[in-house]
Amino acid sequence: MSEEIRGEVHHHEPLSLHTSLRVGGPADILVVPRDLDDLRLALTFALRERLAVEVIGGGNNLLVRDGGVRGLVVKLDRAFANVDVREDEAVVGAGMTLSALVRETAARDLGGIECLVGIPATIGGALAMNAGTSDGSIGDFVAAVYLLHPDGTLGELRPGPGAFTYRAFDYPSGSVLIGCRLRLERRPRADVQREIKQRLKAKKATQPLALASAGCVWKNPPGDAAGRLIEEVGLKGKRIGGAEISATHANFIVNRADATAADVLALMDATRERVHARCGVLLEPEIRVIGEPGSSVAGEDVVFDWDILTMDTSGRQLVPATREDR
Repeated sequence: MSEEIRGEVHHHEPLSLHTSLRVGGPADILVVPRDLDDLRLALTFALRERLAVEVIGGGNNLLVRDGGVRGLVVKLDRAFANVDVREDEAVVGAGMTLSALVRETAARDLGGIECLVGIPATIGGALAMNAGTSDGSIGDFVAAVYLLHPDGTLGELRPGPGAFTYRAFDYPSGSVLIGCRLRLERRPRADVQREIKQRLKAKKATQPLALASAGCVWKNPPGDAAGRLIEEVGLKGKRIGGAEISATHANFIVNRADATAADVLALMDATRERVHARCGVLLEPEIRVIGEPGSSVAGEDVVFDWDILTMDTSGRQLVPATREDR
């Protein structure tokens, strides 16, 4: 890179260490930027070297295939977990978790977003998929979204009608979601905290929160629930390898014991086929699936080859490799 990344730069980093499901092959390059300048540097480098880019947050609602991810993976976490509360609005960084935001705003006698508590997502991921529950989604509260465009410029998007739909958000391709401004409402702290406690208690009773998972696997079909359909066709508790359709909630796949992404995908295939055959409903994935199959031959049909880069003497700066380096 033309300038040094001050955050973390890892190569061949196992993404199983960065996803809530605890599966997934390595990223060719993983960058954890310390700040916005770091993020700009990483994206500029990827653009110049023609590397594919994937952006992740807490790794929730994400399945990385066993062959890993070619190119550059950028992880937005603590450095982007800032919140600035002003009157009845909050400007929030993409790396903050929804639960942390709900608690932070509750401490200031602000609420309205309690329906988001307990959803395993950072703000960035929640925006990208319009995360929510039957009581509301994050898009219901968004006044503005902040983006870093591929050319390094910052942008503000004020979503109009239809920008947020069920588990989707329409924003400029190639841009990175770096934060948003949310509308809140004044509520006594005790009332907000009471509702938070009730919602978390309900989630604990109905979801496999103690096990590694990626959250809900399937979108709910119109007028129905994916979990109900999966249970109806007898797949609740079905296991392939180390992956299992949760016996607590059938719309969750949990990592019981050293599951692979291939195990999870096999369960997903079996689920989709049986639900379609018996119920006539074709389930759509809610989780994001990225990466290469584990059976891929190294170096075949990939966008990026690690051997074209090397590290400088600092151990953190990526530079094109010379013949002597290769």
